[in-house]
Amino acid sequence: MIFELDWRGGATAARLHARRPGGDALPWGTIDLARYPDAHGVEARKIWSNGVFTEYASAAAFSALTTAMLECGAPVDLVAMSADIVVDELFHVELSARLTMELGGALPIEFDLANVAPVAAAGARPLARAAEIAIVASCVSESLSVPAMARSRAICDEPLVRAVLDRLLADEGPHARLGFWFLDWAADRLTDAERAHLARVAEDTIEVYAPLWQSPACDACPLPRGLGGHDELGRRDLRAAVEQRIAAPLARYGIELDAERVREFAA
Repeated sequence: MIFELDWRGGATAARLHARRPGGDALPWGTIDLARYPDAHGVEARKIWSNGVFTEYASAAAFSALTTAMLECGAPVDLVAMSADIVVDELFHVELSARLTMELGGALPIEFDLANVAPVAAAGARPLARAAEIAIVASCVSESLSVPAMARSRAICDEPLVRAVLDRLLADEGPHARLGFWFLDWAADRLTDAERAHLARVAEDTIEVYAPLWQSPACDACPLPRGLGGHDELGRRDLRAAVEQRIAAPLARYGIELDAERVREFAA
């Protein structure tokens, strides 16, 4: 199926905007696409179309995490934060979608939304299931999102794109920390076998993202710096994040990633 968004408007939109105000104040309508080569515009549409989907998938992931936390009796304030992050992510969906339309419209993405949320290992008890989703959605995915987004912001000179990235970045830091805050509470309750399984889950999730920094640079692909994009420094930051933002913090909870795989990821 083709990934598409819908919007009801009215009271539901008003409720969202009351809780996440300021979106309409961004400098909408200021991008002059004539300043950029056509190929840059297409690449920017590709980047931001994918961004809309990843924010939507993050909302599904934190929704699954919220339910898993409730099922294992996690601290109420942690559960509330996870639920609130779902709203953050859906607001990010709105901002990213509006920006994509200003760039000329979305490019098609085919995905079965029935598979959009992470699924923990079959038979896992509630605590281990919540820990697995926390590692996938927060400790790995969001910990890689922060440096990627920060580098895109650093090389961006288009006011609207900068403003959207600033708004997204303001939220992403806590999104990455939630998983580790959950482990503060949960780690001592996990068995050695569960911690070993979680380490493999973390490695496998990193491997999914590794092509972002391991694939050879595409000399033919335009880099629409003003419209959002990445460069070699961004790839370097992602490699560093594997050790500094993911492997080292997880080790403090007894979740030890395989050192050889980590080195391969950072290569």
